[in-house]
Amino acid sequence: MARPSRLILATALLVGMSSAALADFDSDVAKAYAPYRVALFKSNQKDVEGTKKALAQFQTVWNGTILEAYPTAPARYADEAKWSESLQSISAIAAKAADATAKGEALEAHEILEAIRNELDDLRDRNGVRVFSSFVNAYHAAMEPVLGVTVSEQSWSDETRAQLLEQAGVLGYLSDDLVAHAPAELLANKEFKKLLRGLTGSVRAFMEALESNDPAKVAAAQKALKPAYAKLFVKFG
Repeated sequence: MARPSRLILATALLVGMSSAALADFDSDVAKAYAPYRVALFKSNQKDVEGTKKALAQFQTVWNGTILEAYPTAPARYADEAKWSESLQSISAIAAKAADATAKGEALEAHEILEAIRNELDDLRDRNGVRVFSSFVNAYHAAMEPVLGVTVSEQSWSDETRAQLLEQAGVLGYLSDDLVAHAPAELLANKEFKKLLRGLTGSVRAFMEALESNDPAKVAAAQKALKPAYAKLFVKFG
C-alpha cells in the first residue's frame, strides 16, 4: 500500500506546483488581451454596454490569473525592475476605464484603455520580448499620424504628397514585418489570412493612390486604412 500512497503524494505535489512555474506569462497575457481588444474597439464605437462586458472579462483574467499567478517575474522577464509596478498599473488603468464606462463615457474609456497597450509594449521592449501584438502595435503607431493628415483638393500639395509617400513606405515595411512574424497557427486560420490580406491590400491601395497624385483617390485610400487594421486587430491583434 505504501507505493500507491507515495505515487498519489507525488502526483499531488506536481499538481500543486506554482502555476507561474508551469504557465507561460505571454500566453496568459494573450488571454487577457483578447477581451481588451474588444473593449478598445467597442469604446471607440461608443458602445457602452459592449465596453463594460469586454472590460469586465479583461479584469477577470488580469486581476485573477495574471496578478495571482505571477507575483514575481518569470525567467523571460527576470531583469525587469518594475515588474509588480507594471502589472498593478495595468490593473489600475482598467479600473479607471471601468469607472468612465460606468458613467457612460465610452470615448473617455477608450483614451484611458490605450495606456494598457503602451504599458505592455514598454514592458516587452525593456526585456527584449516580441510577440505578434508587438508588430500589430508598431503598425498602429505608424498608421495614426497618416490618418491625421488632411487630404482634400484644397489642401493637396507636393509637400503633402511627399510626406504621405514617406509615411506609406513605413506602413509598407511594417505590414510586411507583420506578415513575416505571423504565428503558424494564425496563418492556418482562413479568417486571419483574409483580414491580413485586407490590411496589406489597404496599404498597397494607399501607395497606388499616392502614385496617381489624385487627392480624391488618396483620401479614399487613406480612409480605408483604419477599418482594415481594426478588423485584424480586434480579432487577432
